[in-house]
Amino acid sequence: MRNLIVFVSVGVAGLVFCAARLDGQAIGVAPAPGSRPGPVSYRGLVPGVTPVAELVKRLGQPTYEGGWYDWKLLYKAKAGQFDAFHLFGGRKEGKLGTIEAATVPEGYESADKIRQRLGRPEFELILPGRQRLLDYSRLGVRFTLSSRSQTIGAAYFPHGYRRVPPGYRGHLDLSHLRQGSQPRPSSPPDPNLLAGAFELDISPVEAGWLKGKYKIHDPLKARCVVIARGGFKLAIVGADLFGLLKSEVDPIEARLRKLGISHLLLAMSHNHAAPDTIGIYGFYPKEYVGYLQARIVKGVSVALSRLVPVKTLLVGSDELSLAGARVSGLFRNARNPGIVDPQIATVQARGANGRPLVTLVHFACHVEGLEKGPKEISADFPGYLCDELARRSGAPAIYLNGAIGGMISGDTIERTHAQARKAGLRLADEVSRILALAVPSAKAEFGLRRSRIEIPVTNPRLLLFEKLHPERRVFDRGRAVSELFHVRLGDAELLTVPGELLPELSFELLEKMGGYPRMIVGLCNDELGYIIPAEDFRKGAYEESMSVGPAAGPVLLRRALELLKREDP
Repeated sequence: MRNLIVFVSVGVAGLVFCAARLDGQAIGVAPAPGSRPGPVSYRGLVPGVTPVAELVKRLGQPTYEGGWYDWKLLYKAKAGQFDAFHLFGGRKEGKLGTIEAATVPEGYESADKIRQRLGRPEFELILPGRQRLLDYSRLGVRFTLSSRSQTIGAAYFPHGYRRVPPGYRGHLDLSHLRQGSQPRPSSPPDPNLLAGAFELDISPVEAGWLKGKYKIHDPLKARCVVIARGGFKLAIVGADLFGLLKSEVDPIEARLRKLGISHLLLAMSHNHAAPDTIGIYGFYPKEYVGYLQARIVKGVSVALSRLVPVKTLLVGSDELSLAGARVSGLFRNARNPGIVDPQIATVQARGANGRPLVTLVHFACHVEGLEKGPKEISADFPGYLCDELARRSGAPAIYLNGAIGGMISGDTIERTHAQARKAGLRLADEVSRILALAVPSAKAEFGLRRSRIEIPVTNPRLLLFEKLHPERRVFDRGRAVSELFHVRLGDAELLTVPGELLPELSFELLEKMGGYPRMIVGLCNDELGYIIPAEDFRKGAYEESMSVGPAAGPVLLRRALELLKREDP
């Protein structure tokens, strides 16, 4: 969701969300009272304190600058990389916010040197590809390191705030999970699957469906695949949508069951350049939502009619570099800088002739790379990504978003179509590279489990929403009811969540997922807003204003871990 703080008023139209700008989402907008700057800084610049004018005076004019949540300045670093300076309060009168730098501070060039100078980190994360993060939040800095424990990035933010509460685990090691190039199985099993894919346009076609004027820059699409074994038929749809509620997805699944579909996974990209299909900004396009439901049913039905045998199921994933404390040029964490899952995963089904039938692509990033928003409709970078992969392979590509909460967002230079296209084509290159490394699945497994969750709702805005629109968001005794899905597709493992999961929670789940690749699919069949760790739930912060409440994180984490532990029937 956008970088806005939302207030609620009740008027003639019912529920109206009035948006106001919220400066900065990183930890605090100023250092904690009484705190002193830590020993590590970027040339003495202090996030939350240093004025923008002082930043420019010290570093000169930036190489690039442009608007994102507020404004950012890019300065050249080593090897063609950039150090990014995000501002609070605007370009002229604002202050320095967060810094994400590829420039390594002197004396902190390795994990050993960092520990020698700063001691034990508050938190350490080791990723499957053995990149790591060392967190010193109270000092206002986090380091990202290569698989060889050499420092490749540093994130600076307002200091004096502890990220990990006392007594909470301070070490999470995911290096036991498979990543990157894998040995090829000597004799991969017949997947014994059928697959059929189809994509179709889901852009609005009637001017009266949306409030105000708009134009379509490029089409929104629903990309559908049906995967079948025997009488079990799973439909996976990746759609260029802002979001739908469970009450709007359930009727789609009910109609598909009449066609023989066992389960539906509707994965929404959370595209901010698509119409607001939730009504969060004051207008609910009921007619357009009905059209979307019918179009998705049609897309899946055509995919179902195209079922053919799958000869090979290719699986692969790899990590992109966290140099610069982000995946430079693609995605970053605007709330907790440096805490990013850099994995891109893919699953490709190939037919008897060896040609691709469909390609699934998964990684986590908010789809909000365009400044103009829903008045100029576009699929943003996932559209460019999927269209390019389809052009290269001759088969539809389906984008599944991940744990995008808190805010895993874009890192393009500015929010334009040119930059969105550039990001999409770069991502297509990365997926093609990973497909070249992909191996046939060593397992012929195919199955699904689904589990109901109930989350206590304490956000008064959502309680008011349910009161005014009981047919859309139905609460059971003050609890939001939704679902999780756990899918095995050969070696690949998918876990769905009904909203915007923060990566801190996703790492806890990935630790227990043994598949290759592992995919946590966000905004699947529902949109509950941000799902935040209870220990990081903040009073008055933006993401918290768009969450059902502090219970969402613990409830979902506990239920998902139970689902991952359950034995197959």
